[in-house]
Amino acid sequence: GQVFAASQIITEEKMLKSLKIPPMQVVGYEGVWGTILMICIVFPMNYFLPGEDNGSNENAYDTYLMLCNNHRLLCLICLYIFSCSTYNIAGMMVTGSLSAVHRTMLEASRTMVIWALNLFVHYFVDPTAGFGEAWTPYSYIQLAGFVVVIFGQTVYGGLLRVPGLTYDDAKLPVPAQSPGSLYSPVALLHDRDDDTDVLTAEDLEKF
Repeated sequence: GQVFAASQIITEEKMLKSLKIPPMQVVGYEGVWGTILMICIVFPMNYFLPGEDNGSNENAYDTYLMLCNNHRLLCLICLYIFSCSTYNIAGMMVTGSLSAVHRTMLEASRTMVIWALNLFVHYFVDPTAGFGEAWTPYSYIQLAGFVVVIFGQTVYGGLLRVPGLTYDDAKLPVPAQSPGSLYSPVALLHDRDDDTDVLTAEDLEKF
């Protein structure tokens, strides 16, 4: 599974940076091809494979009937689709702006946030909640793993410099400018081809 996930992220980065395909278009391609593969291959295969879902491994027609007769389930499915779309779009933006490595590190941080939230729910909200998690002897291993992840992120991003290692400052990630800063007087002066530090009437018309 990790091999396929890594291959997908690397392919997305190549499409975004080498082929210059817009992020939303890449997300659309993935959605269209995923829908075609599910409808033409996965759903029929699961329907004809023997199982406990009305004689099938997964009965797609029975699933359709359940969605038609249960509006709450349909709303949850729509919410799930929306959350997955938002997640994929955000991940694509990170890959396009930074790199696939940064996206992978952020996804590892997501696991850390979920784990911390589960601990918070168990000890400060409701100990009997099903999605809470208690601290166990194995939690120390998890904590050590997340410390290694954070340390790796800071070293890779250049925030923490390890003695003995060389760093190429030109390849370090640079924060993107906000839309407002692109039209600030300072930005306009930097964008000028000449060396003058005086704003002209044409520069002021850009505001």
